[in-house]
Amino acid sequence: MVPYGLNQEQFVSMYQRKLDRLSDQVISALRDLLAVPLGHGIDEAHLEVFPDDYGGAPSIWAYWRGKNNKVDHGDQSLFPGRSLELDLDLRDLAEIDEQYFVEPDKFPGLQLTADLLSRWLAESWWKAGGWTYPVPVTLAVHDFGSYGWVQLSKGGT
Repeated sequence: MVPYGLNQEQFVSMYQRKLDRLSDQVISALRDLLAVPLGHGIDEAHLEVFPDDYGGAPSIWAYWRGKNNKVDHGDQSLFPGRSLELDLDLRDLAEIDEQYFVEPDKFPGLQLTADLLSRWLAESWWKAGGWTYPVPVTLAVHDFGSYGWVQLSKGGT
């Protein structure tokens, strides 16, 4: 557990080290995802980071969209309308005192981690080969508007 008491610079350094330790396994998981064939009719994809308001492990979801989205919980392929929580094993990021996250006027932990997570995930996506994904892909941090928004792939390259 990372106890409360770090300043912002120390917090960012600590969190970045945690992300760096996870990079190899995340890049490998993203390579596996990128190798899954896309179903007919997918026009775009979107990754979204869901930080935990209390310092728990963030979750990352992928969404595939097209003109004719469908809902089918039994179909494990990638089709328009499919959403999937990525299994990236980020539980090490939950071992941080929640005080860093619950009072943003005292410490902007949520804002700091949102920025770090979006940059790290974008870099991991590109290292996994994601720039050549066949459809446009964007990344955003949930509930942060356009903050952390990144174009991960233009598609068709």
